[in-house]
Amino acid sequence: MTKYKVLNQEQVNQFIELGWVKVEQAFPKEVALEAQKIVWENVEKRGVLKNDQSTWTEEMVQLNENYEHEEFQKCNTKRLADAIEDLVGEGRWADRTVYGESEKKVGYGWWPVNFSQGAEKPWNVANTGWHWDGIHFRHYIDSPEQGLLCLNLFSEIGKQGGGTLVAEGSHKVVAKFLSKQPDGIELGDGIRTLNEQHPWFSELTASNERQGDNFEQYRIEKFMENPYFDEDGIKLQIVETTGNPGDVILCHPFLYHAASQNHSGVPRFMCNRTTPLTERINLNRPDGNYSPLEWSIKSVIHKEAAI
Repeated sequence: MTKYKVLNQEQVNQFIELGWVKVEQAFPKEVALEAQKIVWENVEKRGVLKNDQSTWTEEMVQLNENYEHEEFQKCNTKRLADAIEDLVGEGRWADRTVYGESEKKVGYGWWPVNFSQGAEKPWNVANTGWHWDGIHFRHYIDSPEQGLLCLNLFSEIGKQGGGTLVAEGSHKVVAKFLSKQPDGIELGDGIRTLNEQHPWFSELTASNERQGDNFEQYRIEKFMENPYFDEDGIKLQIVETTGNPGDVILCHPFLYHAASQNHSGVPRFMCNRTTPLTERINLNRPDGNYSPLEWSIKSVIHKEAAI
């Protein structure tokens, strides 16, 4: 059995099967809250004051900025770096950075600070915004540019508190789709094509306008409470992610995800990072030294048993 530095076998299996895993306290809570103060300072420059909720008039304050303050560099812990490499393979993360061991600085951003997005409507499973990441490159089954999607939490995010919605199992559908694109495909074209071809994604992203009474309950039951098995036997189900400051959710690069409504009354602070690889994803290693990321793809397109 492979020995991992941070994750246990159950967590690795979850990543392979469901497409995501949460690393609790990937960096300390107190470090996350100190970093959050920097973001608040920049939010306040826009007239939204932390101690005056009467100024919280915008549902979302979008800070299209990256921050390299010392407070953020402290988030680059060995625990986080080792957890990432548990999934992508040791030595295969191009930007491995550990605070105190490297002088390289990492920028954290962008920041969609969610104060109350969708709070005026009943909580529901989003039908817009579903995507996998990577608008900056052409997508192939072995693209190295993304690595993992890392969702870094800088505030407590509870139920219906604006946590990212993830479509468990969707990484397998995307892997099969990309395996049939030998010339690659642009992200937007890929998402539109897959949404048209796959019945579950088609309904997930359908317009709300044609629905009647009890629409929210219908979608919650359809997509969150009842798993769906597609024609290839892939299990699909929507899950709302939650967590605490300092938690990091490591997502498969092919995982469908979307923003959710924030009914909590508490601003949500989070940002994401990519973890580009040193080389292309390798699905044909002569030595069999596959990473969990590689196995998660190889086991789907070659129908081999996962580790």
